Amino acid sequence: MEQQGLKQEDLADCAPQSRISEILNGKRTVSKEIAKRLAKRFKVSVDLFI
Repeated sequence: MEQQGLKQEDLADCAPQSRISEILNGKRTVSKEIAKRLAKRFKVSVDLFI
């Protein structure tokens, strides 16, 4: 996110704001579905998020 100058709200297409916040703060793990969305958004392998 930092490399691309993104903020939490920029990931609203991947998950709700509250979920992104919990993931970034280490309170929640990335689900398979969100991992797929993030991988598509950042054009990387799903494995990076699981």
